[in-house]
Amino acid sequence: MEKRTFTNILITLGVLALIPIGFWLFAYLQNQHVDWSETYITKSKEPYNNYMVFNLLKNYKAEKEFVVVDDLLTEKLAEEEIKNAKEPISYVFLGDFPYLLDDEIDSLLNFVESGNTAFFAANTFPDTLFTLLELDNQVYQYVYDSLVATNFTNSALIEEKDFVFNHSIRNESVAHSWSYFNDYLLEKKKTNKVLGFLHKKTKMNKADTYRNKNNDNYLNEEQEEYNENYEDENYNDQYTDSDIEESEENYMTDKFSNHTNFIRVKYGKGYFYFHKNPVLFTNYYLIQENGKKYVERTLSYLPEGDILWDERSHYYKQIKGEYNKQGRSPSPLSYILSQPSLAWGYYTLLISALLFVIFRGKRMQRIIPILRKEQNTSLEFTKTVGQLYYLQKDHKRLSQLKIRLFFDFIRTKYHMNTQHIDEDFRKKLSERSDINRELIDLLLADIQKVNGQHEVSEWLLRKIHNQIQEFYTHCK
Repeated sequence: MEKRTFTNILITLGVLALIPIGFWLFAYLQNQHVDWSETYITKSKEPYNNYMVFNLLKNYKAEKEFVVVDDLLTEKLAEEEIKNAKEPISYVFLGDFPYLLDDEIDSLLNFVESGNTAFFAANTFPDTLFTLLELDNQVYQYVYDSLVATNFTNSALIEEKDFVFNHSIRNESVAHSWSYFNDYLLEKKKTNKVLGFLHKKTKMNKADTYRNKNNDNYLNEEQEEYNENYEDENYNDQYTDSDIEESEENYMTDKFSNHTNFIRVKYGKGYFYFHKNPVLFTNYYLIQENGKKYVERTLSYLPEGDILWDERSHYYKQIKGEYNKQGRSPSPLSYILSQPSLAWGYYTLLISALLFVIFRGKRMQRIIPILRKEQNTSLEFTKTVGQLYYLQKDHKRLSQLKIRLFFDFIRTKYHMNTQHIDEDFRKKLSERSDINRELIDLLLADIQKVNGQHEVSEWLLRKIHNQIQEFYTHCK
């Protein structure tokens, strides 16, 4: 009896020990299926997407209208409700790159000039827009680290110990390219304002703590001078010192290397706001108290009024009036059936086809054999190999295979050497293929990104595939 009781106790303890192990294993397996790509999708709750910031803005002001722009921006801004709005309206884009047509940029400039606001948070911006705003061409500069600190220049928004962010993938710190603006862009016009900056942030050891205390007064003087030069005097204060919570972490800040990541550009009666780190607005950072506070203070620059959320410009637009909407392509049959004459013609065709199948479906004579020519099956072989790589989730090799085929196409069709990808190569490829130079630069940049990574995500593979197919379709 005692032996059986002892056995039951051991079994019970074993089951209780397996429960936390099972929970840990479940959480681990769940984490392995999370997509950590920066895709900025509104409906996705994955870490680096826009689900939370979309709903934050949507519910921020219940009495104001929140409009999702899923059509051409020129059509939306031309509506009478937008033109005759009593309060300033805010246009918002959060993503990797805004694919704006030239007509859309002109409409957006007129929209802001009349007293409205445009807010962009993106890794890169259209060169056409920057040129028209007299900001010249962009230079890609970045801080490469997993840990970064950000702050504001406005005294009402400054966090005493900075907003510290750690970039992670699968809960492990990973270095990230934290891009920032070239200071030359801001020196051309006095109406341009620096609103925020970033710098490296590292944890201090004891020696760093002692050294930081000795230099504290000098660093504070440097920070005050930076704030006096770039502080926005016209901003309506919304935060007080009581809103700012001190961090328990002890960090060492490189305040000698403040890099501008948030600017304001005055245009007519309105303002353009540009932020270089859209990843800070994603779900991963918004679930953190520090990240939510930073995003709320950044978006507090938006005026009281309706909000236009640009969802359409996340995707490439072909030409004016002809573009594809993801998951919203209208069926040609729907238009045919909406027109009575075309609908009757369609029904007549179906009836005729049915009668032909019934009365002429039986063969009248022996089939004449067709002698087919020998075909080159190298393309089919390549597709088979590609499918094999895809099924094995070897995205790196599959993307490299597509890139090799793409470069072979360029060598064969345009007789160009693909060994050296320089400025002359980009220019000649754009002229010979009649493809927009900006799209070629984006494609070649993604190709370099694939070659420089050990692993390639499925999202990046799909992006490379779509860009190459777009090149094949529209090149001459």
